[in-house]
Amino acid sequence: MVDMDEARRIQRRVNTLLRDRDAIRRMLEQADYERLGRDVGRQSVTIDKLEALLSGEDV
Repeated sequence: MVDMDEARRIQRRVNTLLRDRDAIRRMLEQADYERLGRDVGRQSVTIDKLEALLSGEDV
């Protein structure tokens, strides 16, 4: 049987792992949002150029 100190150590380790998992998940989500923002920005520039070309402007 596990004594109380050992049970507390195990629980603290589990809690640490859960916090680490959540932190990693947040970092990955944030990275995806930043990448998505860059991709949207690139598409916006491309669309602006296409609109200018279609309207006869010199790009």
